[in-house]
Amino acid sequence: MKPPSLIFLIGFALLVPKSAFSAGLPPWQFGMTKEQVVSFKQFGPYRIFKNGDPETFNGMYRGQRHNVQFYFENNRLIRITVSLGEGTDRDKAIATFRQAYDILKKDYGPVKIPELHVARESAPVPIDAMAIGAAANAYVTGHTHIVPVKQPRDMRVSGQIMSWVVGGERLYGVVIDFDPR
Repeated sequence: MKPPSLIFLIGFALLVPKSAFSAGLPPWQFGMTKEQVVSFKQFGPYRIFKNGDPETFNGMYRGQRHNVQFYFENNRLIRITVSLGEGTDRDKAIATFRQAYDILKKDYGPVKIPELHVARESAPVPIDAMAIGAAANAYVTGHTHIVPVKQPRDMRVSGQIMSWVVGGERLYGVVIDFDPR
């Protein structure tokens, strides 16, 4: 016979939705304080931005280390951003955008790129052409998004390629964002 506490724990875990435990990017969950986020020392060291929000270059995403940034409002975690790459090489940014596209498509199903418009009667556009178009759009407007058509129940997921100029140098960045619903 099972101890009553074990039966209660199993029953509780089955009744409470999975999303109550997993909304975010494990081990980080939306609603955590800054202190709770940086308490996971195995992913440190953490660097603090001028506004007080932390980031780490040792965050884990899909089994690999990445720069992970955390955004807060009223000391509660409201966004987690995984940086897949940043730099001046446009071609590398295009390849990284394609990687983000493939990740989101594999993990969540069909995706769309809202800033790129294709005629309905057009043949399917190859992802390489879409990635080039996304980088060109980011060059002009600052960013291009990738959005899974079907979103998770407990959070909103999106990706983007961004472009900006610092000190006369054009930079590109590709990220995947996780936001609470």
